[in-house]
Amino acid sequence: MTVFVGAEATRQVLDWDEMIECLRAAYARPHAARTSTRALARGEGNWLRGLVSVPPAGAHMGAKVFGIARARRASYLISLFDQTSGELVALVDGIHVTALRTAATSALAVDLMAPRRALAVGVLGSGAEAQAHVRALARVRELKAVRLYSPTPANRDRVAAELARELRLPCTAAASAAHALEGSDLVIAAARSHDEQPVFAGAWLRPGMLVVSIGSTIPEQREIDAATIEACDLIVCDMVHEVVEETGDFIAAKASGIEFESKMASLNELVRGQLQARLSAARLPLYKSVGAAVQDITVAEIAVRRALERGLATPLPMALEIKQV
Repeated sequence: MTVFVGAEATRQVLDWDEMIECLRAAYARPHAARTSTRALARGEGNWLRGLVSVPPAGAHMGAKVFGIARARRASYLISLFDQTSGELVALVDGIHVTALRTAATSALAVDLMAPRRALAVGVLGSGAEAQAHVRALARVRELKAVRLYSPTPANRDRVAAELARELRLPCTAAASAAHALEGSDLVIAAARSHDEQPVFAGAWLRPGMLVVSIGSTIPEQREIDAATIEACDLIVCDMVHEVVEETGDFIAAKASGIEFESKMASLNELVRGQLQARLSAARLPLYKSVGAAVQDITVAEIAVRRALERGLATPLPMALEIKQV
């Protein structure tokens, strides 16, 4: 039986601790050959992207397809197939899964890269991704203070107040990006730019600061400037090749003649305990995320399992014909 799990159901059933630990298990096993690079098809003012993975720690394999239409609207579809039988198990609305898996994966990276003490956090952005990151980080570290900046005063004031009330922590709106980052141990950059203007400047870096950047995932998007990439001495990525070849930040840094390949490492290596010496020596570590299908499939698998348990999955009047190969 194939089921559909809608956006609201995924929001209801997904739990931060479970997502983080399942992603930890997924990244603890070698899987580079089981998660391919993204496919991206571009039209006139629109594009469609596909990600596929066969996670070694899960029971399902699958794909996520999503795109941006000319009307600046997007939808996300995740399909899960049984790794043993090949049957289509579920179709999942991926709109919430995408934000949640990104934040849960960042929290996993922060858990392994940040000092084990209470952290002051500066956040650039006030959208769904930025909010999800604060919630996820609160599960792996005590947050002694959060300062949040986005260009629209009403948005940053509202989101800061909501997070402070929900998480019961000091979360305030900042009047500028630089002010949001003053005294921060951890920076969350979740504010993509479409005009080639980075939102995070290397001049704001301080020794010991950990930067998490998630906002630049295609060539025309910028989030951190070339000076940041030059200064950071350890750069951990969820998909190293895609960060280097497909993000506007690293394309710009390479065009400026900045050498960064020797500083790159994978999240897989981090989780498997292969970066301890480099991490201990790093003065300015950076975690850069573009998203990966292993994250989508791992979290969608949780969503389907929990939705079935709670009666929130809708059976579909369909079945794919399967052939022997």
